Amino acid sequence: MNSYNIEINDLQASYEDNIIIDSLDLKIPKNKVTMIIGSNGCGKSTLLKCISRLLIPDKGQISINGSEIKKRASKELAKTMAVLPQSPSAPGGLLVRELVSYGRFPYQKPMGGLKKDDMEIINRSMEVTGIIEYADRPLDSLSGGQRQRAWIAMVLAQETEILILDEPTTYLDISHQLEILTLLKELNEKFNRTVVMVLHELNNAAKFADHLIGLKSGNVVFEGSPKAVVNCENLRILYGVNSSIQLDSTGTYPVCVDFQLAK
Repeated sequence: MNSYNIEINDLQASYEDNIIIDSLDLKIPKNKVTMIIGSNGCGKSTLLKCISRLLIPDKGQISINGSEIKKRASKELAKTMAVLPQSPSAPGGLLVRELVSYGRFPYQKPMGGLKKDDMEIINRSMEVTGIIEYADRPLDSLSGGQRQRAWIAMVLAQETEILILDEPTTYLDISHQLEILTLLKELNEKFNRTVVMVLHELNNAAKFADHLIGLKSGNVVFEGSPKAVVNCENLRILYGVNSSIQLDSTGTYPVCVDFQLAK
């Protein structure tokens, strides 16, 4: 059995004449939480856009479960992979239940409405994410953390084995960040979802990731378990900082306790 959900070979991606990613090879492990970290402009979001087919690469091949994504129909791909972009938006006044129901779109037939099975999946997705009590409230009336849970419920309603999320904790305070990351980790562990996300907060990435990828100038500079790759030398290469690293109180994951610009 293949231990990787996503395989990328010789990927090049650019915006106009500006090459962001060049000759990238990468494999995303199956049924794990993979987080991609790196400085602004290093290619993290560009990589996710290529994987989710929001950006057509200049060259290279991206495969999911051994099948090239460019050869797959959009609806079929959406049954395998759900995507939550950075800072998603919805029409004003949209109810939470309506938003979550969008996740069932890949399974809808032309002129067909939501069936009993669809409604059960929608309700279950809201229950799992802890927002069922807000189902009939407008999305824009919720707090930032509650809204993010609603969006995650929507991608859960797609019932895909892969979840792709671009900075799902942006603009959230620390308690809501932990809330969302804990939820995603639970979804991975309870339902064997492969979770791939871009994250800015290094310590959160080290705490919640099974597999950590450090990206710089469109290239992978390190990858592996947080304990294996979060060290002073790698952080100096990735961010240009001198850092102090220690393990958490349980010895489970590394924590960056201090840093300063490298000279």
